Amino acid sequence: MQEFFAKLYEWFGLLPIYSRDMAEHLRGWDYACSGYFALPQYVYVGWAMIIVTTVIFALQYDLINSKRFPGPRHWGLAAFMIVIINFLVAFAVPFISIETKSYCLHFKLSVADCIGFAISNAVWSFLLFVILSAIQEIRTLIVNRRKT
Repeated sequence: MQEFFAKLYEWFGLLPIYSRDMAEHLRGWDYACSGYFALPQYVYVGWAMIIVTTVIFALQYDLINSKRFPGPRHWGLAAFMIVIINFLVAFAVPFISIETKSYCLHFKLSVADCIGFAISNAVWSFLLFVILSAIQEIRTLIVNRRKT
């Protein structure tokens, strides 16, 4: 899972949004600079992104979605909440490490790196939400077609 989330957040090496030092820190390079013995933060943030997106998706489609809330506006609000929550989670995790100096001090980490990682997480959470929404709409169309 570590490599999957690392490749995902690093955009498969095509679009580095944050520094290589931040990537190594998020992979779990420990504060003693001796190896990958620290927490694999990619994995924790990745699973948090999947869980937050799925829970808000489920709430939006199964519990909250009703005639009181217009569909597109309601979907946009849910997407906005997903992006903001996932941005904040991904920003906070490395930012706390920077503030407490609990990383290899040979690395040059900055708040800009935290923002880049948070943007990457927010974009992937939005894409996951779009995919889940598309699957739900296709499922709804198939069920409605069977009824007629």
